[in-house]
Amino acid sequence: MSKPKLEIANVAAEGKAADHKLEIATEAEAKADAPVAPSVAKEELDADEAEFRKLRRDLPGVKGASAAGIVSVGVSKILGGVKNEFFRTNKEFRPIVPLVDIEVGMEKQYFAVDNDMVVALAGIGITVSEHTLYLTITPRGAYRIIPIHCTTENDYTRTKEIGLLDGEEKWVRIYTDQENRVYKVFPAAAGRYADPIWPELKPAKIFRLAFRDKGRLIDSPEHPLFLKWAAKDAKDNRG
Repeated sequence: MSKPKLEIANVAAEGKAADHKLEIATEAEAKADAPVAPSVAKEELDADEAEFRKLRRDLPGVKGASAAGIVSVGVSKILGGVKNEFFRTNKEFRPIVPLVDIEVGMEKQYFAVDNDMVVALAGIGITVSEHTLYLTITPRGAYRIIPIHCTTENDYTRTKEIGLLDGEEKWVRIYTDQENRVYKVFPAAAGRYADPIWPELKPAKIFRLAFRDKGRLIDSPEHPLFLKWAAKDAKDNRG
């Protein structure tokens, strides 16, 4: 009589093993189908994000909207890109990055500087200053970044920034009050222009369009501007 009992026991054991395997398989499938919780700390950054976050002096790691479409973004000290033109200011784009500027004819050009190059530039007598970047748009849809020196005591710069902040809520233009050496703000009539349409781009993408894509990011001793200031040829740095 012991043999049938043994057979029954073996069958029962096999059934339990099969049930256990089924439970493991079901649990594995459930884990595979379950949504993965986002982890900002472990997120893999693309090249633009990594470069942009490396340069930022304010809140590195802040992300913007997802990229969509391509726009041209200029950088200028003139609001709206054209003197006396109305503009609006983006409320979300406000990075602080190190810049150096040069005069090219009547125009001032701004170059972003990689952290590793700040000391190298200082070594050849070139000063790098932190600037807040404001993104503006004109009624014609032209995008432009306006840099504002973070520590300047210049009244022109201070009142220009006031105009930029006013542009967050309404269409404005600024004009020069030469007698008092300041800018003044003139608002457009209510309803004169439609609400601005901002590009659906990450801040890092906007930064790349404005600086790297135009050759205005000094990130190595091989950059043409660094070579010019250092009175060197490219081969001098390699040799």
